[in-house]
Amino acid sequence: MRIALLGATGRTGRNVTEQARAAGHHVVAYVRRPEALAPGAGLTVVGGQLDDREALTAAFAGCDAVVLTLGPSRITNASKPLMQVAVPAAIEAARATGVSRIVVLSALGVGETFANTRYPYRFGCRTFLAGNFREHTAGESALVGSGLDWTTVHPGPLSDGERTPFPTVVDAATGYRMPGAPRTTRADVAATILGALEDPTTFGKQLLVTSARQAS
Repeated sequence: MRIALLGATGRTGRNVTEQARAAGHHVVAYVRRPEALAPGAGLTVVGGQLDDREALTAAFAGCDAVVLTLGPSRITNASKPLMQVAVPAAIEAARATGVSRIVVLSALGVGETFANTRYPYRFGCRTFLAGNFREHTAGESALVGSGLDWTTVHPGPLSDGERTPFPTVVDAATGYRMPGAPRTTRADVAATILGALEDPTTFGKQLLVTSARQAS
């Protein structure tokens, strides 16, 4: 599979790139700073801005799927528009190139997934995370009605570390409530994203992810 990736220089994006290449996929990394990545086997690096729809369309040509792992460099309550710019631009470029599959990294508590949270994490959703989450919701709302086969992935607070053997991955629509402090490794998030790409049962769904094993 040839995967167009936005956010490849971030820590989650690097995990997606590493796991995708290890699985035999080819990653087209569309990045603002192409000098930050070294192209090689299974990796093409393309420079461009998120609002440059012509450049995005050229990068997506020949790809089978699009993945967005974008996020701010730090948590603030007043986030600059990011997803509101990137998601509509990616949708337009995907349509122009005939790419139907798109997976977008979001966060637990964004939009309807607030209902899947517990305290104390829920408190953060209403306070210092609220600005970023509103921005995510505004951008991701463009996926509904886009005509694309979309999935959003909603992990708890991210950390570095190895993949875990039994992460919890649940459709948010089931009403499952995540643990109060649902820590999630970026490696588990990357594996969830890549696993969803070719899984039609995830189309149109919001997937909850945490590295904690689901209680039986």
